[in-house]
Order: sequence, then structure tokens, then C-alpha cells
Amino acid sequence: MTLPNLIADYRQKQFVTAAKKSYSTALNAVNRWNADNGTIGDYFYFFTAGTSDYEILKSLSKYLNIVQICDSSNIDSCGGKYTVKQYKKLNDGSGNTRQNSHMNACRAVLADGTFITITSEALRYGSCSKQFWSNEKDENGYFIPDPSSPTGHKGSYHTSNACGWIYFDTNGLKGPNQVGIDNFGFGFGPTGDMSYSDNLYGNLNYVLATDKLIKTENYTPGKYE
Repeated sequence: MTLPNLIADYRQKQFVTAAKKSYSTALNAVNRWNADNGTIGDYFYFFTAGTSDYEILKSLSKYLNIVQICDSSNIDSCGGKYTVKQYKKLNDGSGNTRQNSHMNACRAVLADGTFITITSEALRYGSCSKQFWSNEKDENGYFIPDPSSPTGHKGSYHTSNACGWIYFDTNGLKGPNQVGIDNFGFGFGPTGDMSYSDNLYGNLNYVLATDKLIKTENYTPGKYE
């Protein structure tokens, strides 16, 4: 292998190791919470263990080596707001590149620099099962107008059984701050970890099974062209 390839391979192994460690750390914390609260195997209770995502995240404090925990009102104390690029250049439906901002609502900063945040679907909808509207896109990635729909765009209802999501950034603000490299998400159904196998969340199933990262694309956020 050439030197550039060796360096790239080494960096990928570092990110894979970090992703697996952060995933294990977060999953173990949730499972220990469930064990201590007598709710093993039922994740609805964990994702309704507070009045907000921040309170639910805070309930994990005793199981994580946390140095700081913040909600959106004091996120600057946890490094400030930042944007996470998607795994590749995608149209957000309105002509801009699609980015993620889920790390900015609440955040726990671990001693090793990992960021962790939680989004509870069960808290918002009162159940792990819900219907949601998904907009369709044309061949160029733009939403298709439909004045008769709930959003003004063509689409359809889908069913989700996610009680909630955990997102993590393995090295905080250091970068590259991109899904599939240092940023991942995984969901929980009512009875367990769903290990979401979708590239939009970094495809942890693939990483865990192959010890490799998904293919990502470097791009500049802004207008989709």
C-alpha cells in the first residue's frame, strides 16, 4: 500500500474503533438504567423518564463519565452549536445541502471528548408507535408541490415504532463532523436496540459487522448544485 492509502486506512480504523466504543458506552448506559429501574426489555420507560430530552439524558449521568451536560439554552457551555454534514451531498428538498442539527438540542460531553444526545419519540407522541408524513422528491431531490397534502408537498404517511434515538459524535467538535465517520445515530424500539441500518444515520449495523465505515463524500455545505 502507498503511504496515503496507509494513512487513510489507519484513520478509518481509528474512527471505526471510536464508533464502536461510543455505541457500546451509550447502549450499556441505557441498559444499566433499565436494570436499575426494573424495566429490562421495555425501552418506553427510559424514553419517558423525564419531561424533556435533556432530563432523559441527565438520567444517564450516573452511568456515563460526563464532564458537562447542557440543554439548548446553555449549549455554549458544551462547545456551542455546530452542523453535521450528511454522509454525502444530498438535496434537502428545497435546494440546499442536507445537514443535521440533532446534536444541538441537548448534549452530554464525556471525559474522552465524545458528544451524546437523545431524542425521545415516546415523549413527544405518548407512544413508541406513530404515523408520520414523508415528502416525496423528484429525480433531482426537490420536494414535489401538492397543495392538498398536510405539508404542501406530495408524499405519504408511514409508521414508525421508534421510542427514541441516541446520537453521538466520537470526537466532539474536532471534525470532520460527518455522518458515517464520526457521527452516528441508532434507535430503540419498545423491546430493544434497533441498530439503525441506514446510511443517513451512519449505518452502525454495517460498521459493527465489517469493521469498516460506509462510503462518504466530502462536500461543501450550502446550495445544492
